[in-house]
Amino acid sequence: MGRTSATHIPELHGLRGVALALVVAFHLFGNGRVSGGVDVFLVLSGFLATGSLLRRAARRELRLGEHYGRTFSRLVPPALLVLAATAGLAWWIMPEGTWAQTGREIVASALYYVNWEMISSQLVYGAAGPETSPLQHFWSMSVQAQFFLAWPVVVLIVVGLARAVRIRPRALLLVVVGAATAASFVFAQDLHAADQPVAYFHSWARFWELGLGGFLALALPWLRLPGFLRPVLGWAGLGLVVSSGFVLDGGALFPGQWALWPVAGALLVLLGSGGTAVWGPRRLLQVAPLRFVADISYALYLWHWPLLIAYLHYTGAERLDWFGAGAIMATSVVLSWLTNKLVADPAQRFREAFGGVRALVAAAACVSLVVGSAVVGLTALERRDLAQLAAAQAAAGAVDEDGAAEYPGARALSPLYRDPVPEDVEIQPAPAVASQDRPSVDGDGCIEGSAATSPSGVPMTCTLTDVPDPKRVVVLVGDSHSIQWAPAMTEIGRDEQWQVLLLARRGCRLAAPAEPLTKGSNCWDWRANALKLLEQMRPDAVMVIGSRTSPEASGDEVNPDEARAWRQLAEVGVRVVTVRDNPRFEFDVPACVEESYGVACTRPRADIFSPVNPVEKAQGVPPSAAHLDLTPFICDAQLCAGVVGNVLIYRDDDHLTATYVTTLERPLHNQLRAEAEWLFADPMRSPPVRMRF
Repeated sequence: MGRTSATHIPELHGLRGVALALVVAFHLFGNGRVSGGVDVFLVLSGFLATGSLLRRAARRELRLGEHYGRTFSRLVPPALLVLAATAGLAWWIMPEGTWAQTGREIVASALYYVNWEMISSQLVYGAAGPETSPLQHFWSMSVQAQFFLAWPVVVLIVVGLARAVRIRPRALLLVVVGAATAASFVFAQDLHAADQPVAYFHSWARFWELGLGGFLALALPWLRLPGFLRPVLGWAGLGLVVSSGFVLDGGALFPGQWALWPVAGALLVLLGSGGTAVWGPRRLLQVAPLRFVADISYALYLWHWPLLIAYLHYTGAERLDWFGAGAIMATSVVLSWLTNKLVADPAQRFREAFGGVRALVAAAACVSLVVGSAVVGLTALERRDLAQLAAAQAAAGAVDEDGAAEYPGARALSPLYRDPVPEDVEIQPAPAVASQDRPSVDGDGCIEGSAATSPSGVPMTCTLTDVPDPKRVVVLVGDSHSIQWAPAMTEIGRDEQWQVLLLARRGCRLAAPAEPLTKGSNCWDWRANALKLLEQMRPDAVMVIGSRTSPEASGDEVNPDEARAWRQLAEVGVRVVTVRDNPRFEFDVPACVEESYGVACTRPRADIFSPVNPVEKAQGVPPSAAHLDLTPFICDAQLCAGVVGNVLIYRDDDHLTATYVTTLERPLHNQLRAEAEWLFADPMRSPPVRMRF
C-alpha cells in the first residue's frame, strides 16, 4: 500500500529517540567514537522537511515568513538558552585562554554557521576532553538550519517551474533532489579523501544525507512493498543504526561512503514502517522511555555536551567516570525537560497566538541580543589580548646566547625554570592570550590550507625579508612547525641581508613519496609543486623541520619520504638545513600553566627525544645537509617544560609562541653560522636572482 504523508509514520518518533540516545551514550562513554545518530537526524530532517514543503507548496500554502517563523521559533529559543548557559560556564570554569574562541563559536552558533567557524579555526571533531570545544556539537544544528533556510526556496522554485512546464511537481523535485544528492555524495567522497576534518563539518559534504531522506519522502507514495517485507527491512535498518558506532569509527570515516551504514539504516526503518505485522520493530520504537527521549531530544542534544565539557574542566579529569556520566545524564534530562516546559512550549504558544512572522521577528530579536552581547564581550577580550601580546613582545628576552633564561629586572635563572615564577613577575605571553601569539605572517593569506589555496597550482609564498640585492636566498618550507620559526628567520634575514621566503601549507611537510599512495590528498599536489618550484628557484638554502616528535611515542624520527625530497634538492645543487622538531604534549600547555602555574606542565625529555638527533644518522639524508638542534633552549637535561624564565613556550599542545621564538633568534643565528657556514661566506657565484611573489 502506498503512503502520501510522512506524518503518520509511528516508527519515526521512536527512531529519533534511539538516535539521540546513541548520540548521548557515545559522547559519554564512546571516547570519541561517533554513534551515527547525527547522521540519522540528518536523514529524518530531509525526509520530514521535503515531504511537508512539497505538500504545502503544491497547495499554494507555503509562505516563507510563516514557515521560517514556525521552524525557527522552535529551534532558536532552546539554543539561545544553552548558548547563554555555555557562556556562563566558560566564564566560571574554563581557562581564560578559551574565552575568545568560545565567544566566536557562540556568535557562529547563534547565527548557524559554526560548522564554517570550526573549519576556518581548523578544529577537528574529537572525543570529549578539556581541550574540546563546548559547542562542537552545534555543527550539525548549523548544517540543518542552513538546509531549513535554503530548502523552502528550492522547493518553491521547482514547484513553480513544474507548473510552468506542466509536469508533476513531485516528479521534477525528485529529479532535482536525486541529482543534488548524487553530486553532494561525489563531492563528499573527494573532500573526505583530501581533507577529512573539513569534510566532516562541510555543509555540502553533508547534504547527501539530508537529500537521501528527501528523496525517500518523495518516492515513498509510489513504492509498493509486500507486507511481510516491511518488518524485515525495519529490523535490518534498526540493526544498522544501533551497530554503527560499535562497528565504525565515524569520526574518521564520515561523511565518506561508510556513513551509508547509519543512513541506510534510517532509510530502511522508514521503508519498513507502517506494516501490521506484530513482529516488526514498531512496538519497540513506541515504548514510553524512547518516546520520552524523543520528546526532549532537541533540548537534550543541546544541553549534554557543554555540561560534559564543563564537568571535565571542573574536575580536572581527562575522561568521564561512571559517576560523572550518570550525573551529567541526569542533569541533562532534567534541564531538557525544563527547557521544553519553560522555553520551547511557551515559544510555540506565542507563535500560535501571534503568527509565524511575528514569531520570526521575536526570534531574530533574541538572536540579535545574544550576538550583540557576545560581540561586546569579544571586543573587550580582543583589546585585553592585544595589550597583553604587546607586553609579551616588549618583554621578550627569556634566553640569552648561552641559553640562560632570564626576565627583566630579575636574577638569571636556569635554562628551565620549573618552580613557580615569582608573583611580581608576569608570565609572557599570558596563558589566556597564548593561542593568538602567532607569527605575523600567519594570517596574511599567503599560507595554504583549507581556507587559502593557490588556484594556479603554483604554491603560495610569503616574503618574510625582502632586501635590495640580497646576499642569499633562504626558503623556510613545510607545515605549521616550520611557520612558527618565521619571527626568528625574519630577524636573521634582516641582519644578514638575506631574502627569506616562506613556502608552507598547513599539515604538509616537504616530501617525495616513493609511491603515489596519497595522491589526491591535500598534500600530494602541494608537495610535488613545491619541489618543482624550489628546483627552479635554486635558493642558497631550504630550511625544513628535520625530525618529528609525538605526544605518545618515545623518541623522534625522520620520515624517509622527507629525506628523499632533501636528496632530490641536493641533486640539483640546493642545500638543506634541518631543524630538530620541538616537543609535543598530550595537553594544552597554556591551559595547564594557567591552572597549575606551570609546575606540572612538563614531559620527560627522554620520552620525547632520541639520545642523538635522528636526522644525523638517518638513511638517505644528503651529506650536504646541515642540521640544527635548538632542544637545549627548549628542554633541560631531564624535562621539557611549558615555561622558560617568565616566557611561555607553547601556544597550544605543540606550537611555540611567537614571543618565545623571538627569544631564540640568537641561538638559531649562532647555530646557522656554525653548521651552515656557506650561507655566511662570500658568494662564489653571481648574486642570486631576487624572487618576487
